[in-house]
Amino acid sequence: MNLAYRDVRHNLGRFLLTCIGLGLLLGVVMSMIGIYRGIVVDALTIARAPAIDLWVVETNTRGPFAEASRIPGDTREAIARLSGVAAAGSITYQTVETGHQGKKLRLYVIGYQLGRPGGPPHIVAGRNIARSHHELVADRSTKLVLGDRIPLGRNSFTVVGLTQNQVNTGGDPAVYITLLDAQKLQFDLAPSAARVQTVRTAAQ
Repeated sequence: MNLAYRDVRHNLGRFLLTCIGLGLLLGVVMSMIGIYRGIVVDALTIARAPAIDLWVVETNTRGPFAEASRIPGDTREAIARLSGVAAAGSITYQTVETGHQGKKLRLYVIGYQLGRPGGPPHIVAGRNIARSHHELVADRSTKLVLGDRIPLGRNSFTVVGLTQNQVNTGGDPAVYITLLDAQKLQFDLAPSAARVQTVRTAAQ
């Protein structure tokens, strides 16, 4: 100990620089670990939220999050009747950009069937969706509050509940709506596009 103490006193500047360097190195390592764990958590949040054991997707597709998958509704009922299946539900995922209070809002819209798997895992304010149309539950990171109305597609939705820490892999906050509303949002054309499609169909 005496030799170490004398060495520190003899080279005090070098000792302090070494301490600062090691401190910075340790800080960088801890930051990298924290960033990595945060990325992993964000990437798995939406996938883990429904708390389901098995995904059923269209043949030759890469899963529910990497590629679009369309399955007939009666397939869900057939799966629900299988032995050992507690519950089955249809879920849709899509990214939508809308406006709110003069600002653009990018949302990850999740459509689910009421009473079936796929809904918000927990409600921190307000209530869950009770009506079959035009209600949504939003993540707090959207900065929306209870009672806000935001346009999605051709309809306006009312925020009835808030959840927390529900974001997709790109960091877009999630909002939950009913499956029927989500399908309408996904497949309905905008008015201008619908008029063009009508003219093309008539011409053909």
